[in-house]
Amino acid sequence: MTEQVATGAFCLRYWQPTDQVEIGCQVTGVPEVVAHADRAARVYRAQGADCLAGVSLWRGADSPENSLSLAIGPPCWAIVHTDAEFFQTVTRGPRSPERTPQKVRFDDLLEIPSDCFIDRALAIDTVSLWMTEDALLQAAGFSDDLFG
Repeated sequence: MTEQVATGAFCLRYWQPTDQVEIGCQVTGVPEVVAHADRAARVYRAQGADCLAGVSLWRGADSPENSLSLAIGPPCWAIVHTDAEFFQTVTRGPRSPERTPQKVRFDDLLEIPSDCFIDRALAIDTVSLWMTEDALLQAAGFSDDLFG
């Protein structure tokens, strides 16, 4: 996907694995989101965390609606989209008979089934489209079946 310019600044947040201190900043483009996601994942691995890093991306500091929550797993990511009415959908990779839940640290722990994780490049393209056009990438297979 050709990188496009994001529409304004976005609030990005993630939490330290040991003391759960929130790290927050503003980002304006996908490369910044990827850099922060990779940094968070490195910190979690270095500290031996028993969960994956979760990165939240909001359109405004006080606007949890119409947001993305990124579960950063090697080598795949899962994306949970929360719309304006707080309805959530999640990406879907290939269905697996074993749906091992992956613990992800956002402000709280969330368990996301392993088949919600998609290829990293596809996830990054999804983040890019959402940041630039406020749309979800159809190829990411969004489903309202997070736990089913």
